[in-house]
Amino acid sequence: MSVCAGPGSGIIVGAYASSPTAHRWDPAVESSYLAGLAEVAGIRGLELPWLGSLHPHDEPWLLATLPPRWQVVLTSVGYTVAAVARDPRHGLASDDAGGRRAAVANVAEMLAGVRRLNDSAGSAVVTAVELQAGPGPHPSSSASAAALATSLAEIGAWNWESAAVLLEHCDARVPGQAHAKGFLPLGDEIAAIRSSGVPVGIALNWGRSAIELRSASRVLEQVREARDADLLGAVMFSGVADRPSVYGDAWADAHLPFAPEPGSADPTGYSEPASMLTVALARSALAEAGGLLYSGIKFAWRPAGASVDHRVAMIRKSVALLTEAARATPVYWENGR
Repeated sequence: MSVCAGPGSGIIVGAYASSPTAHRWDPAVESSYLAGLAEVAGIRGLELPWLGSLHPHDEPWLLATLPPRWQVVLTSVGYTVAAVARDPRHGLASDDAGGRRAAVANVAEMLAGVRRLNDSAGSAVVTAVELQAGPGPHPSSSASAAALATSLAEIGAWNWESAAVLLEHCDARVPGQAHAKGFLPLGDEIAAIRSSGVPVGIALNWGRSAIELRSASRVLEQVREARDADLLGAVMFSGVADRPSVYGDAWADAHLPFAPEPGSADPTGYSEPASMLTVALARSALAEAGGLLYSGIKFAWRPAGASVDHRVAMIRKSVALLTEAARATPVYWENGR
């Protein structure tokens, strides 16, 4: 077993959610954004989106620009959602053999991307990869724990160059309730990991759990479930609203930042009043989670035309808040337990 530093070593930031170039690629602007983030105390590294490559526009630019001291978490959620939209049978949990094989093939491409990142940095900078248990509900598709276990058994046997393989729980399908992702229930994912016999862990996204449960307070139920299964490796914090906001409809998976702190005199207001995610709830989730491989934030920012400085300031404040919330939590997680 290898012991990996956890929340006390810094925060992982899904900075792509608040990137100023999300809708129009501009390498100069994105370089300025990353340079600003590099000056933020407490950032351990970035959660990067896998979209069939390490960067949607310019992978060599990314490899040349990433600060070498940063660690990386690579998530396939964007690729998975887009692939399921193209083919509802696609997914690691798909009962359709072709759809399942296509999803496994994508993870093999991710592994090649992990190796490119590590080779470029000259060390094993990839801390973890986050996979998802698609497909979602559709008349032409079905998903099962058995199919997911088959996929994980294959993927978990590969050489990931010390990166942990984590299954990110997304909101599960709930009868009579609109979903964002609609993937497998957490209990099925845990059963699949156990059946696979390989060292795969669970990552939770606070906002996606809240969307599924239609509750902020009940997110702790899933934290405890994954922890008690001895599989919880990461918690990423994204906010959600139970009413329409500038970020979209109620219960949209839109990565709202923290709600305002009670009694805060902060004039900058790098928060969102509609968000259900408070620092107190994040603190409670981390306390329940125990030792983790990492914790982090993935926040969007409005308005869409906000400057690089404002986006960096929001992340700076959010990192400081989560760092303080994590101070009393354990700082080690054993990869492969």
